[in-house]
Amino acid sequence: MIHNLIGTAGRLVRAQGLAVLALVILISGGTAAYAATVAKNSVVSRSIKDGQVKTVDLKNGGVTGLKLGLNAVTGDHVADDTIKGADVDESSLGTVPNASSLGGQPASSYLRGSAYTKESPVQAGTDKGDGTFVIRFQCDPGDLILSGGPANVNANSDLVESFPAPGILNGWQVRIHKNAAADNFSLVVLCLNTA
Repeated sequence: MIHNLIGTAGRLVRAQGLAVLALVILISGGTAAYAATVAKNSVVSRSIKDGQVKTVDLKNGGVTGLKLGLNAVTGDHVADDTIKGADVDESSLGTVPNASSLGGQPASSYLRGSAYTKESPVQAGTDKGDGTFVIRFQCDPGDLILSGGPANVNANSDLVESFPAPGILNGWQVRIHKNAAADNFSLVVLCLNTA
C-alpha cells in the first residue's frame, strides 16, 4: 500500500511538474513558439491589438490608393507643391490674389477684339530718289495697327526699314532698296478689330 501511495504521489508530482513547465514555457516564450506555428496569411484583423501595426510592419508599396479609407489622407500628409493638374479641384482654390488685374492694370485697360491681316496691292512703291521705294498701308478705320512688313519682295532687294507709319494712326510703312532691279512688292499689316 505504501508502495501504491508513493507511486500515486510520484505520478501527481510529475503531472504537476509538467503542468508548471508548460505554464512557464507559455508565459516566457510560448507566444513565439505559437507564432512560429501559425499558418501564413492566417492573422486577421481581430487577432491584432488596436494600434499595434506600425510602419515598419508594412511591406513597401503595400498600402495603395485603393486600400486607403475615405478622407484618410489630409493636407498635413501631402508634401507641398506635389498635387497637380486633374488632382486639383479648382473650385476649392478661391480667388487668385489680384486676379482682376494684370500688372496692376484692370482688364478694361487691355485691348479686346479679333486680329486680322490686310495686304496692299502689289506695286512698285513710291520712289524716294535714292534707290529706295516706300509703301504705306493702313488698317480699316477705327482699328488698331499691331504690326506689318513687306511681302512678295524680290530676292535681290533689301529691306531698309519697317515701322508704324508716321502721321497715320493705324498704318504701317516699309521701304526697300531694289538694287537697280525691277521689283514690285506689297505690304501686309496685322490689325486689331476693336468693334
